[in-house]
Amino acid sequence: MRKDKLLNFLINQTDFFDPQQVSEVFTAAWLAQRFAMQRNTASHYLNQLVVQGELIKINGRPVCFLHKASFEQQFFPLSRNEYASVAELLAEEGEPAPQADHFALLIGHDGSLKKPIEQLKTALFYPDGGLPLLITGDSGTGKSYMAQLLHEYAIGQQVIAPDAPFINFNCAQYASNPELLTANLFGYVKGAFTGAVNDRAGAFEAAHGGILFLDEVHRLHPEGQEKLFTWLDRGEIYRLGETAQGQRVQTRLIFATTEEVHSTFLITFIRRIPIQVTLPDLASRSPQEKQALMMQFFWREAQKVGGRLRLSPRLITALGNHIWRGNVGEMKNAVKYSVASAWARQRNRETIEITLHDLPETVMAQLPAIEETQAEPLVIDRTVALPWLLRQQDSARLLIQDAQLGVLSLFESWRSGKLTWEEMEKRMGNEIESLFDQLIFTHRDQQESSMLLLTSSQVREAFYQLEKRFSLQFNGNCIYALSHYLLHRASETPARLNAELIRQLSHSLEQRYPLLCGFCHEVLAAVTHKLDLHPQRIDALLLILWLQKTGVLSQKQVTRAVILAHGYATASSIANVANRLLKSNLFESFDMPLDVTPEAIASEVMHYIERNALASGLIILVDMGSLNAIYQHFHRHITTPVAIINNVSTRMALYVGERILRGDLPEAIVSDVAEDLPVEHQLIWPVRNKPRAIVTTCATGLGAANNLSALLKASIPETLAIEMVACDYSSLTDRAQREPLLARYEVLAVVGTIDPHLPVPWISLESLISGTGSATLRALFGALTSAEQVEEINNQLVKNFSLRRVIESVTILDTSKVINQVEQFLLRYEHLAGLRLTNDRKVALYIHISCLIERLIRQAAIQRYSGTQRPSQQLNALREAFSVIEASYSVKIPDAELHYIHDILHRETEFIPSDQAF
Repeated sequence: MRKDKLLNFLINQTDFFDPQQVSEVFTAAWLAQRFAMQRNTASHYLNQLVVQGELIKINGRPVCFLHKASFEQQFFPLSRNEYASVAELLAEEGEPAPQADHFALLIGHDGSLKKPIEQLKTALFYPDGGLPLLITGDSGTGKSYMAQLLHEYAIGQQVIAPDAPFINFNCAQYASNPELLTANLFGYVKGAFTGAVNDRAGAFEAAHGGILFLDEVHRLHPEGQEKLFTWLDRGEIYRLGETAQGQRVQTRLIFATTEEVHSTFLITFIRRIPIQVTLPDLASRSPQEKQALMMQFFWREAQKVGGRLRLSPRLITALGNHIWRGNVGEMKNAVKYSVASAWARQRNRETIEITLHDLPETVMAQLPAIEETQAEPLVIDRTVALPWLLRQQDSARLLIQDAQLGVLSLFESWRSGKLTWEEMEKRMGNEIESLFDQLIFTHRDQQESSMLLLTSSQVREAFYQLEKRFSLQFNGNCIYALSHYLLHRASETPARLNAELIRQLSHSLEQRYPLLCGFCHEVLAAVTHKLDLHPQRIDALLLILWLQKTGVLSQKQVTRAVILAHGYATASSIANVANRLLKSNLFESFDMPLDVTPEAIASEVMHYIERNALASGLIILVDMGSLNAIYQHFHRHITTPVAIINNVSTRMALYVGERILRGDLPEAIVSDVAEDLPVEHQLIWPVRNKPRAIVTTCATGLGAANNLSALLKASIPETLAIEMVACDYSSLTDRAQREPLLARYEVLAVVGTIDPHLPVPWISLESLISGTGSATLRALFGALTSAEQVEEINNQLVKNFSLRRVIESVTILDTSKVINQVEQFLLRYEHLAGLRLTNDRKVALYIHISCLIERLIRQAAIQRYSGTQRPSQQLNALREAFSVIEASYSVKIPDAELHYIHDILHRETEFIPSDQAF
């Protein structure tokens, strides 16, 4: 058999397993090729051997399989059959073997039975012999089974001895004879009644050191319940006929009943039982749990008949839709009956076909209309272990775990240098997109539609609330995809994944996308709290990567505004009117009591600042002059300008709101508001923690400066939180205009073509292109980040600030043609002027003339030169050299432009008017 060949091959190969360099011979793909079988067939056989305990599975990429016994002989004993990575496998060396948890194999242990199991464990582990407990539930819900399972679990956890007894005592048998109940429960002494010729121990003493299970305890009369008080109170029992001295019995007591507790039992009895466990009926359990139970029962019958069972889709549907009034017990009997019916007709067949006709009459009588289905028959093989069978039926779980493993495997490839970050991120996005598509389009369940609607509404609400706070915007499809993921994820047991790898991936994403990470964590926190979910760290990582792939958009960073006013609803009224008229939720309102202190108001403002990205700044409109004093309590904590304007009114709010929507900054608004309205105002600049910035400027105007900012932004990681600010040259040389810039930002450097002589490092564009300017930037970044990231920034600068890349960014013309034309101009000018230009001046001319050509084509050439006029003969060589460009582009260069070229050649740079910038 081919499965045996796979096993024998891996037995031999595992002896040569090298954890440091895992060979491909342990992968399903290689094994399938080696033994000439389909890959999915090989995977099926290998996974069967895993659940049978023959192999261990390492869930990396690719997945590997090793022979367990051979590995243990070569290395060390193993506690389980599946590991998230080779590192996790090796980490088990020296670890104590985990204690068995019998409840982990119980269907519903992480769902409908989670709370009952927690209560059972609570009673078991309580000091001094545990606590008595009462299990309630309808007939057939599994009360006796849970009691027996608790006994096995207690032995596994070494709470009781391996040979500790489990005594099942059915009280219904003695309901009409209290004396017989007492004799059998507590025992009796010789002579206690006629026929008592010897002392005899009862159920309590038989259960010493173990568990006594009193089933159908509601059949006890009040006198019978009272007879249990002595043991419940003091841990002692008296045999029938014994009065002198009781006997101490160490046992754990479990009661079970199908009846309502308070109407059946004495109050004095119930208060002596601190833990009451209620088992759910089958109707209240999830469809997934009901199908798993059905599969379990069929699998057990397959073990008995010794063959394979083939279940028709209609049979599965009928059993899944039936209302089981006898709960799990009735379902178990129906499955047993249907297998027995089919077995009687097909005893000699290897595969037994089970159809609707094999169901009991009671089930057939209630059979609803069954819709047409395209589902395949389900084959249950007795050689396949039950956990594997159940897992294979849960395809959504397999999809989710496979995607999680895929993401972590790709991150491991990036760490080992096999992938770039961009390649890794793209492939991760594709992996998650494929997962979401399959969850949405191939796992639709009508019974989940109401839960999907609820989940979608909560996700949508969280998105809308947080998008405003974080100044982010997402594609609306993200909401639907995340809702489906959370819906399927809610019922899943968390996969065993490499926690250290998850931590490192989380750290890397937070370094690169801090704003997006904060958004995703808050979305999940808000949604899971409302929907009672328990997300794992990997869920947040998938959401971050998914949103990054779909395209997170940074909304325009506008100034925010707050209205503070005394009174019950003064601020709210003004804000409501202004927001409605402006058609934008621009103003936030804070209504203040008359006796509120400035400290309390400042605290509200600080809380608002912490919850909202202030972007360009904050404008606070107040109703009294006294509120102006609040700035003293928070001005040291702000990072952007804050303007406080007195005497708020609806008119003022509308004026300020219109200016904000136009994109005006707080300093511009506050300087103009006093001219238009008779109000007092204050402008508070940040003292510390100002945002860092690099300023760009260019001789050709603001447009080229913006392009330079874009190149720098592409070169410097977002994690450094450095803004790129484009400024025209005049605003930098004018002291009054540059003061707001220096007050708003911690300016690290100025990059451009003209030095504005600010008190910060200057880096010329030509030095960046030639490479000499990168040393200055490296020195700046060295104080802000690690040496590795500085090197990464330098590599990006080299890539983005090549001459061709810069020219492409500042002009829309054909870059190759422009470079060729400027090169001809430089060669001709050097020949005519009889000089050789330095490289830095050539670079500056390449950029300047590229922009000049575009201005000439657009008929936006500079016509006025603001510097000292040169004699015409000094410009003749330039004019003649430029003729090659004039002829090529059919343009005419004015003398003012020639003067600026002359200045660059001789480093006598002057400002080119900003209104001439393209």
